[in-house]
Amino acid sequence: MPSAWVHAAIDLIAYGRPYFDLHKRKDKAYKLLGPNHRIVDHDWYQAYGRLWNFHDPFPSWLKESIRILGNEEGADKAEEKMAWVDHDYIDRTWNVLSDQERKYGEGFFAWALFSSEILKNWAGVDVFKGRIQRVIKGGEVWESCPGLKPEYKRLYNYVKAVVKNDKILQNMLGHYGQEIKPIKGGGEL
Repeated sequence: MPSAWVHAAIDLIAYGRPYFDLHKRKDKAYKLLGPNHRIVDHDWYQAYGRLWNFHDPFPSWLKESIRILGNEEGADKAEEKMAWVDHDYIDRTWNVLSDQERKYGEGFFAWALFSSEILKNWAGVDVFKGRIQRVIKGGEVWESCPGLKPEYKRLYNYVKAVVKNDKILQNMLGHYGQEIKPIKGGGEL
């Protein structure tokens, strides 16, 4: 299972928000159940092979139910639901990766997280101005997201501590010239 920070980095890239607390909440049972924690709050994980597979991970009926949720309760609720579901998809994907592939994945997501220009230009997430690039009614707009800055700072500092304790990630990031800068309480964020 990938760490909550990996899930959060993926969500930052995919949705513009890390949903770090959502992933911690979803995997809360790990403390008690260990690897068997997926019997709690991992319905989509359990439905693999019956309702979905890697060729069709998000069937049309699921997309439609999330669209309806968005219409009834708002886009934020729909996005949270998608993040909740894709957590299980990512867990299933992680299961088929080798330890080396997992470490490469962690290296990539840490690199992307530490690269604010990559996040802005590739993922459409401006972590310093607290904006997310969205397509609304066929047009691209930069939408203000006030919670993005503190959420990103929290995730950034968490992953910085992870990298500090992981020589393999340090070597990966150092090899590509990735500089991990401190993010302070004020100023840039």
